[in-house]
Amino acid sequence: MELSTALKTGLTASGAALALFFASQSVAAPIIMEGDFVKTAISENGTLGYGGTIAPGLLHDPTGNRNFGVNDYLTPGDPWEWFGVTVAGTTYGNNNNNTWSGGSFGFGTLNDVSGTSSYDHHVSWSSALSGLLSIEHQYYFNDGDERVNITTTITALDILADVKFLRAIDPDPDVNTHGTYDTINGRGYGALAPEDWVHSLGANTGFALGIYSNSSVTHNTGVSAGWTTNPDFYLNGNDDGTGDFVIGMAFLLGDMTQGQSISFDYAYVMGDSIDNVDIPPSNPVPAPASLALLALGLVGIRFSRRRN
Repeated sequence: MELSTALKTGLTASGAALALFFASQSVAAPIIMEGDFVKTAISENGTLGYGGTIAPGLLHDPTGNRNFGVNDYLTPGDPWEWFGVTVAGTTYGNNNNNTWSGGSFGFGTLNDVSGTSSYDHHVSWSSALSGLLSIEHQYYFNDGDERVNITTTITALDILADVKFLRAIDPDPDVNTHGTYDTINGRGYGALAPEDWVHSLGANTGFALGIYSNSSVTHNTGVSAGWTTNPDFYLNGNDDGTGDFVIGMAFLLGDMTQGQSISFDYAYVMGDSIDNVDIPPSNPVPAPASLALLALGLVGIRFSRRRN
């Protein structure tokens, strides 16, 4: 169910306490990724953000000067950046930014592979559920990008039926400067199809955060007032409208044979407004840093092309 503002405000943590936690649990510290426009971290539970209310969660500087202020999309209140996998209608694995135990997937293997990548910033994370499936996330972007590209790969370790994946976030860009958790949410915009794009806008700042994909794997988006983690809600295209709600995108992988792997791309996309968001190219994974954005011919959207 939706968390109250009072509850969200009361859920805080200190950097010192977090450091003691990592030391006591022998857990490696999250890896921070900082470009000209985007600053975030990947934790050992595979989610965006350093963890809980510790910065950086997901920061955006639309000027490209690395002046990351207090308008963090993720850290205010009860931070919630979530992914999960269901098999035959049962949730077998899920992790949340605010779950210090790591969630059902636990603390996976986290590596900074920027030095071997064509991207300026590239972090990989992987984990597995013994005998069932393994999961890998690749997070990558260039200094000039206003987005975090993600490639997720799920591999079946057994015969699996009706596999679905969900990625979702509770965006809170206006809390620290305007005191409101509400965002203006929607599916689709201009020529961006509702199944490919879901967004939130700061009610006062207008700061945009969206999830985008043009993957060939069947997918759809949703806006949830109840912060549901059921991928069917998003696959059905439900939209609860404006409020302190979650935006998410779900993928339908279907039945998988033992040893089969399925990969799909999506991105958290940012902009100082809905008309200035940094949509990725069609197939971002092999693209070098200098590759121009594809001309998608979108109506009503001006894509930013900011590169070093």
